[in-house]
Amino acid sequence: MTHDISGHCLCGAITYKAKAPTHDVSVCHCSMCRRWTGGPLMYIDVEGAPTFTGHDDIGVYRSSPTGERGFCKRCGSILFWKVAGEERYTFTAGSLDAPTGLTLAKEIFIEDKPTFYDFANPTQKLYGADAMAVYTGTGDEPK
Repeated sequence: MTHDISGHCLCGAITYKAKAPTHDVSVCHCSMCRRWTGGPLMYIDVEGAPTFTGHDDIGVYRSSPTGERGFCKRCGSILFWKVAGEERYTFTAGSLDAPTGLTLAKEIFIEDKPTFYDFANPTQKLYGADAMAVYTGTGDEPK
């Protein structure tokens, strides 16, 4: 069962609405996400295409053959990562309007995590190749 989420950038030029399949927050430790955010990227998966307002202010950077990163061209807020060429999005947990009832559940690219931080609660930990296989549809979610 999905639940509705919404969010926006820092300046409010872009808003979004989407359906999330869970209340789970995931963390990406890959070097690109860490460089992009200044730390680990915390995100929530969504199902289907989100709806946006402020389309003209959305910037998209193709950071790899697999992924595109979306941000606000006005304020620079980081909003989403998506599978390149597909309507498969993740949204940053920090951009959510109501980040309540969420659970930190999964860490990906665990092999890239720096040693200077750890999360206190137990999480599912995936290597990058396994995580990307799930996001690109070439693999199943590891148990």
